[in-house]
Amino acid sequence: MSSRILKVSLLTSYLREVIEADDLLQDVWLEGEVSSYTVAGSGHAYFTLKDSQSLIDGVMWKTTRIRQVYVPKVGDQIVVHGSVTIYDRASKYQLKADVVQPAGVGILQLQFEQLRQRLEAEGLFDPSRKRPLPFFPRRVGVVTSPTGAVWHDIRHVVARRYPLAELILSPAIVQGTGAPSSLVAALRAINEIEDVDLVILARGGGSIEDLWSFNDEQVVRAIFSSRLPVVSAVGHETDTTLADFVADVRAPTPSAAAEMIVPDIRDLEALVVDLHRRALRATVGEVAALREGVEALHQRLDRVSPMQHTFRRRQDVSQAQARLVAAATRSIERKRSDLDIRGSVLQALDPEALFKRGYAFISLDNAVAPVRSVATLQEDQRIRATFGDGSAVARILETVPSAPVVESHRGHHELRRRIRP
Repeated sequence: MSSRILKVSLLTSYLREVIEADDLLQDVWLEGEVSSYTVAGSGHAYFTLKDSQSLIDGVMWKTTRIRQVYVPKVGDQIVVHGSVTIYDRASKYQLKADVVQPAGVGILQLQFEQLRQRLEAEGLFDPSRKRPLPFFPRRVGVVTSPTGAVWHDIRHVVARRYPLAELILSPAIVQGTGAPSSLVAALRAINEIEDVDLVILARGGGSIEDLWSFNDEQVVRAIFSSRLPVVSAVGHETDTTLADFVADVRAPTPSAAAEMIVPDIRDLEALVVDLHRRALRATVGEVAALREGVEALHQRLDRVSPMQHTFRRRQDVSQAQARLVAAATRSIERKRSDLDIRGSVLQALDPEALFKRGYAFISLDNAVAPVRSVATLQEDQRIRATFGDGSAVARILETVPSAPVVESHRGHHELRRRIRP
């Protein structure tokens, strides 16, 4: 028999180690009424759970509390999962809780919530890791039962909406004891096929027991490890599995998943027509704008072009040349008219013409100057009369002056003006 004297803290530490080493006490589900519930400034929740005979204090750390969907209040009947430990300072045993649910929830739902929170804490459901789906998938993998209606529905929807996509079935058992390992193997197999763009994990509706394979931790981790984006389409819209949380996209039903992953070819045809129309309008508008720009540049080039300047100068030269030709023509015409007049005058003054009309050139014999007046002649004076065809010598017998004649100065002036060079 031991006679050691123990310190209180040592006994408390020993009891805590004994309790925490008991697997049964580390996986405890407790049901009771909430008699107190507070959240401290640190974010930790402290509560007391009781039944008709006993009570136990509990704690839920902040990181666990913020993941709870259900928040209890005093008077609620709840089910709590956690592990038993001893609070050293007060030497009191307490429950370190990690799941809290309202009473009446089945054990499967409680296990679901427990696993959900644990996997969430590991980051498997982090929205930042979820990948977008390709808009035009070429090859789509489908993990489902080959004998169920789900495979038929998916093929029918894809063939109607987007027949260009190829579907590849990776068959799996979707219910029962062997379903989890079969689903994991099918997911791994489809990930090994080249050129697959995404995978649909699908099953029809059923009870929570029927869908429980999709809450299996191995299946969840296989989805998380998939190199391909995964669309979860398990059950009906109201059904929720852990596969939905970890998948990149959740579809309410398998048929909805098929519609979600491929576009409608009729919408694409309408889009192509619309894009063609818009592109045509844009092209016509762009061509018109470019044509206006070219025209504006052409006008600017015309204003600064040496060819245009040369053309204008050539026009000026042509006009000046035309004016010079016209002026020269007019001058020549005037000169020709003057020459005609001078020719007429000269012709009129030509001695030969006078001789032909019967006139003769009278001069003193052996003199050159003409006799201009009868008053200069004397009787018996010799004179010479020159004709057009010869001359004759005569002697003055008598001079007879004629009556005086008034000379028309106007006529002489007009004649001189006309013959002035």
